Amino acid sequence: MNFGKNAKKDAVSDHTKQVLQDALKKSDNSSTTISSTARTPADQARIMYNNLKTAGVAEQKRLYGKFGDQVIDVYESSTIAGKTKDQILQDMVSKINNIGPTNVSKHLSDPNVLQVIDVAPSSITNKTAFVEALTALKAEGRVSNFFTPLDGDPAYHIEIPQPK
Repeated sequence: MNFGKNAKKDAVSDHTKQVLQDALKKSDNSSTTISSTARTPADQARIMYNNLKTAGVAEQKRLYGKFGDQVIDVYESSTIAGKTKDQILQDMVSKINNIGPTNVSKHLSDPNVLQVIDVAPSSITNKTAFVEALTALKAEGRVSNFFTPLDGDPAYHIEIPQPK
């Protein structure tokens, strides 16, 4: 199990690692790269800002729900107003905090309750089997939700409830 440069290795519990290892084993994938883990509102704003710059507003609005779309609207209005990158990011962070961070992205959840990881699609060899393994883990209650590149997500986004 590898971690990308923006993934916080120490933010991933042994339980989450075990669930991911089980998915890898069930799908005959030998290893993977976790590209993203828990985020702060500032991390979320930075990621959204960078994705908006590279993929565009329409593409990002397709990924996010109504609350994420409100943050995207702030990006748009702040950009039109001619604000600097730092000012735009601060506006986005303020909006994320006002909305409620977990309404924007589950990556902002309390990691003691729910851990959310993104797995790089390039690190999964047996993609169909991996999705089947995640589906089985969801049926078992070990994964609460997931999105894949087949759903239009840029990564395998996996939400793992933590034991109480």
